Amino acid sequence: MSFLRRFLVHGVFWRQFLRWAVLNVPPWFEPAIIAFWSAFFLLWANGRRSVMRNLSAILPGSTALANFFRCYRVFWNFAWTLSDTGRLRETRVIPTWELEGREHLDALQSGGGAILLTAHMGSYDLGAHLFSETSTRRIVMVRAPEEDPQTRAFEEHHGAEGLRIEFNTRATELALDLLETVRGGAIVAIQGDRVVGSISTLPATFFGKPVSVPAGPFALALAARVPIYPVFVVRAGRRRYRLVTSRPIEITRSRNRDDDFARAVEQWMAELERVIHECWYQWFAFEQHWPEQAA
Repeated sequence: MSFLRRFLVHGVFWRQFLRWAVLNVPPWFEPAIIAFWSAFFLLWANGRRSVMRNLSAILPGSTALANFFRCYRVFWNFAWTLSDTGRLRETRVIPTWELEGREHLDALQSGGGAILLTAHMGSYDLGAHLFSETSTRRIVMVRAPEEDPQTRAFEEHHGAEGLRIEFNTRATELALDLLETVRGGAIVAIQGDRVVGSISTLPATFFGKPVSVPAGPFALALAARVPIYPVFVVRAGRRRYRLVTSRPIEITRSRNRDDDFARAVEQWMAELERVIHECWYQWFAFEQHWPEQAA
């Protein structure tokens, strides 16, 4: 049974196969390979249904048939992102970058400690490479661990050089470690578009529906007295990406901490909703996002 687990959606086989393809498939044949595998993964019923239901909330009035083909586009963009990440890791093929919100990016890179709040868009490794090329700041990324232990070990071994990744499996110890890190002037990057595992949450509204978002980034920013920068990686074409940096979120202290968090969460959700509405085909959320969808 453990052998067969490697062939499941989250199994290590697909990461190993991707690495083999990056090293052996010529670039001119890459579009055909990606088109085939994007269509193949439409057979993944849970992922396909989840993406389609998420799209129905993002694009009210959209039909199931239209969202089926939109789902293919999401899978297609995800496959290109994986391929580009693999080529960066294995062959050092560096994508071209476009910068949106350059003034906010400059402030992020030149200031003290900060929280970089992002979503399941683009690639950790591609974004980390851009930061390593344009800044001397230390960056620490927090993420949920891979479901499959073999996949997690593979990603840790083949991860981006010079990038420290923390897995949110030990909440209290990690929170204290990150607080010290960001107070020391580092950038801490956290995904804030969905809740994974048993972590503290805050209430929010997303496309008019109630959701929960991770409380960690906001609590860390309040405790360390640092700004939160919404940052998104968007694929713009073959080997081309756009880094979108938005106006920083400042959490001001008052006597009511819940109100402080609520204002910050509202600003974050407004930016998240804006980017996902414009780039729905880039939001790689393969689980049902809204609670009532699971009923």
